[in-house]
Amino acid sequence: MKQPYLRPVAWACAALIGLASTGLALAQKATVAGAKPQRAQLAAELAATLQACSYDGSPLAFSPPDLSKGGSSGKQVVAEIMRYTGLPANFVVVEGQVPNAAAVIMAGPDKVPRRVIAYNPAFMGEVIRATQANNWAPVSIMAHEIGHHLSGHTIVPGGSQPPIELESDKFSGFVLYKMGAPLKDAQNAIATLIPEADGQTHPGRRKRLAAIASGWIEACELQGGGAQCQGGKPVATAQAPVAPAPTSKPATQPAMAPVMAAPAAPAPVAATATAQVLPKADTSALPSKGGQFIYDEFGVLDPAIRAQFEKQMYEHAQATGVEIVTLLVKDLGGKSAEDYAHAMMRQLRVGKLDVGNGAVLVVAPEQNQAAAVLGAGVRLDMGSHDKAAQLERWIKTAWPLCKKKSACGGWTENLMLAADHIRRDTRHSDWTIAYNTLGDIQKADAAENGKAVPPQDSKVWRKIVRLSGTVESLNPPPGNKAAWVNDVKVKNGQKAVLMRSSEGLTAMLYIDPRTESLMPGGKMEQGKTYTVIARASGLSWNPKDTQSLDLLSYSVAE
Repeated sequence: MKQPYLRPVAWACAALIGLASTGLALAQKATVAGAKPQRAQLAAELAATLQACSYDGSPLAFSPPDLSKGGSSGKQVVAEIMRYTGLPANFVVVEGQVPNAAAVIMAGPDKVPRRVIAYNPAFMGEVIRATQANNWAPVSIMAHEIGHHLSGHTIVPGGSQPPIELESDKFSGFVLYKMGAPLKDAQNAIATLIPEADGQTHPGRRKRLAAIASGWIEACELQGGGAQCQGGKPVATAQAPVAPAPTSKPATQPAMAPVMAAPAAPAPVAATATAQVLPKADTSALPSKGGQFIYDEFGVLDPAIRAQFEKQMYEHAQATGVEIVTLLVKDLGGKSAEDYAHAMMRQLRVGKLDVGNGAVLVVAPEQNQAAAVLGAGVRLDMGSHDKAAQLERWIKTAWPLCKKKSACGGWTENLMLAADHIRRDTRHSDWTIAYNTLGDIQKADAAENGKAVPPQDSKVWRKIVRLSGTVESLNPPPGNKAAWVNDVKVKNGQKAVLMRSSEGLTAMLYIDPRTESLMPGGKMEQGKTYTVIARASGLSWNPKDTQSLDLLSYSVAE
């Protein structure tokens, strides 16, 4: 099936996989003989905006027309990998003359960003030959690219960097364990193809092999493998498998789903409740995308009820992108429930940091604590609803009975009502970035000005915009008509920040202080230039007035 041409989104990171020995050029002119003007323009845009990196750190470029060529094997591999994560496979997968394989955010004809994985089948054949016919090697490469998307690496500026490469390696090891690959096979591509020395953007072989091993062992331990996880072979567990695991060295690619098939629903939970072990909440540990929406360290939640809610959360994530994770935890490790929830949001990569569409609910009944940490976007939808208080009531009412019977029975549903409330309140919001400048969203609003447009039909109402600008004031005074501050928002605990966009337009950003604590760049500073992502507060703006936006995330502009 012919794929639509995709426009690159500015400052998207493409993490490309390349052979260290191929000697690929630093940059290649992205033109195609006989290409139409539109194709030539797309190629020029890609070369100008796409920062791409190979395994050995060499910058690369590829031509958008090549991405339109259809193919089945890469789509099937991605679909199969995603079956073992329990997460939706909302990627566009294309086969073409890219140097190797890439994960990148690109915008389609409708200007809506798409998560794209592109791969070169000839390169995958080279990998198989170089690793002595080990078919797990190309699977690990595609898993690495999926890890970049799931970990949010493709929506932040800066290109490839050692920490994000290690995160993707860890994810690759994590998911290959679940697919049935021995540790040696999960590491084969890195062990064979990557030099030992660290590069500017990519770590060397030793560090990357350690990251793969970390993910592989963590997946083994989460499935109850215990001490056997150090042996390098997948361990049979009592949990229901997601699908039959391939052999350690298949003769052909692992069995795949039909081309472009919808992602499989999560596997049924085992007939009897089983306890799980969450990774230790450690701010220095490598994050790894979680593969489920409900974790139970006590093994007391009713399997049938849990499976019902797991399915609902999966379908919600598939439809909206919002990820809501509930953790029933034995030990907070000395942290408060809120600090633990923040740590696990990072460690399990819940939601996407740019639009703040994740939520982590923590219930620690033995410490008599509960918390609900919401991404900035989810928090806007939830308003003043206090999910932590609801979870604390569950501990007081339900936990004594759960503990007495070593089973929660119907109280499992009561526990999940907090997550279900968030699911219902976030199902109608738009979680894609609709506009790339402040001027664009203001033009769209001007086109609707004076018209009776229902919110659900509006192209502006609560839409998300990305813009770049300089902070002019961190404490703008109220009552200034040229830079109007919404007193209600300030009284509700939000901080007003005046920003002038790169186009010279003004915007008043409203920031929840809790959002600042999640931003890698720390608190905003006056005089600095940032790229921000924000949700429009309402309709019918006067272009002469200061734009009112609820901030979701920000990063220092480069």
